[in-house]
Amino acid sequence: MSKQSPSQPFVQRVWNLVRNRIMQSGQSLRSQQRLAWLGGLACATSLLTGCSSSTDTPTMMATPDMALMYSYVPATINQIDTDPGNGPYGNGVRVVLDRVVTVTKVDKYVNSANQQCRYQIWVQDATCTTPPCGLVVKAIGPMAPSASSTGKDCPSASTSGTLLNTVGKGDNVRVRGRLIVEVDNNPPMTVVEHQLFVESIEILSADQTITPTVISDPTVFAQFVSHKGTTWNKYEGMSVTLAPSSGSLLISTVTSSGFQTTPGPADWGNTYDSDYYPSGATAFPTVGSTYRSITGVVATRHGGEIMPTRNKDFVQ
Repeated sequence: MSKQSPSQPFVQRVWNLVRNRIMQSGQSLRSQQRLAWLGGLACATSLLTGCSSSTDTPTMMATPDMALMYSYVPATINQIDTDPGNGPYGNGVRVVLDRVVTVTKVDKYVNSANQQCRYQIWVQDATCTTPPCGLVVKAIGPMAPSASSTGKDCPSASTSGTLLNTVGKGDNVRVRGRLIVEVDNNPPMTVVEHQLFVESIEILSADQTITPTVISDPTVFAQFVSHKGTTWNKYEGMSVTLAPSSGSLLISTVTSSGFQTTPGPADWGNTYDSDYYPSGATAFPTVGSTYRSITGVVATRHGGEIMPTRNKDFVQ
C-alpha cells in the first residue's frame, strides 16, 4: 500500500458509508453479492489511493472486517516456511492457519522506514513433526510519537487497537493474513523471515500446547550465529532448548542486543528482557554465569536470534 494521499480521508469516508449500507442490506443481497460489492469497492478505492506490488510490506492497520474482502488459501506453517518467497505460499499470498499456538507474548517495535508502531507475536504448529514449524504474526499499529521513538514509546498491545490486542502467550488461534518474506540483507543473505500480517484472528479453545525442541549437540549450537548458516531457517519461529549433552552453557558475552553462549557460540536476543530479568536486577544474565539449559524462540529477523521469554527459561 502506498503512502497516504490527500484524498484518502474522503475515500475512507466513502468506503465506510458504502460498506455499511451493503452490509446492512442482508435481506435484499445474498452474502456472495455483498462480498462482490465490497470487492469492487476495494478495487475502486485502490484506484484513488494507489496500490503497490504484492511484495510490499503492508502499511495500513487491519480492521476486523478486512477478511471479508479476500479469500484465503489453507496452509501449514511448514509450507510457508519452506517457500522461498515466489512459490504458492510466497509474497503477497493470503493464507489461513487453522490452529496454531502462540509461543511468545506480543512484542512492540517501531518500523523506522515509516515511523509506525508494529506488534508481533510468534506462533507454532503443535502438530508439525518436521521443522520448521513456526513464524511471526505481525500487526500495524498507530504512528509512533517521533522519528526517534522505540517500541517503549508505542501503546501497549492491549490498547494498540490492533487485532493482536487480546492475544497472549499459549493461546490457540486461527489466523488469516497476508504473507511477506524478508531475506537478511547481510551476507551470505541466507536467513529468511516469513511474516504473516494479520487480517483476522480468532482465539480457540486451548486444546494444544507446545513443548520446546531440545537440541543437545554443540556443533548445532555453533550454527546459531547471526547472519550465518541455515539452522535459523530450520527452526524458524520454534521454541527450542539448548541443553548440552555434557557440561553447561557459559555466558561468554553480553551486549546491548543480547548475549552469547558457549559452546557454540550461539546468539541470543533480549527482545523480552523485561520478562526474563529477575525482580530488581539491572543486568541479566552476567558474563561467566553457567546454565544447564536455556530455552527461547527462534527469530529469523536481523539475521537470527534465540529469544528467552521468561526467567524460568534459564535453568542452572
